[in-house]
Amino acid sequence: MLRFLLPSLIAAGFVLTYAQDARADVVVAPGNNDSGQVVVKTRPPTVVVVKHKPATPPPPPPKKQDRKLGLHFDVGGTFGEQITMGGFNGALRFRPKDHVGIDLGSGYFAGHDYQGFYRTEIPLTMNVLFFVNPQHKFQFYFLLGPGASFGRVDTITGVRNMTYIGGQGGFGVELRLAPAFALNTDVRGVVRHRVDRDPRPEFFNGVQSTDTSGGAVVTFGGTFYF
Repeated sequence: MLRFLLPSLIAAGFVLTYAQDARADVVVAPGNNDSGQVVVKTRPPTVVVVKHKPATPPPPPPKKQDRKLGLHFDVGGTFGEQITMGGFNGALRFRPKDHVGIDLGSGYFAGHDYQGFYRTEIPLTMNVLFFVNPQHKFQFYFLLGPGASFGRVDTITGVRNMTYIGGQGGFGVELRLAPAFALNTDVRGVVRHRVDRDPRPEFFNGVQSTDTSGGAVVTFGGTFYF
């Protein structure tokens, strides 16, 4: 009887031992931080399973500061055989769009005019600037706008106070050295007409006279954006 039970006991022990060895305990080991993977290993018999972890999205880039307001300053003048005048301007600049700027400004100019008289002027201007390539550091632009000016002229017969209305247009380039600061230079053509109540014409050429004048102004300046 024992010889029949012994083989059965040996077979049962072998089956139990094999089943215990085959049971796998799962061990989770972190993968390489650079690979974004999780490696799953089991005890013998070894089975390796690679699972990809969802990659952590990079942080969003810092929001670009929207600089729509600025203070502009420039010096400029007009020079010729008979005209030598120079001065400065200041303006409040709005940039509602990257391609558009609006300058509201005033200034002070002094020197000798076409007739050789010494004069001072205080201009008031409103210019619209059209920037061709605002995405670049060198930004080309065109400007156009109306203006007025109040002058004081020392003539042979005395002092005359004159008032003008007109407009100006031109082109230039702005060098954006930093988001908050830029340098610029431009050339502007000016046309204007005297509108004060003095009946005497301003300019004489023989028997002809006129109260309309024009010229060109070269400026160099900078703008602080904030």
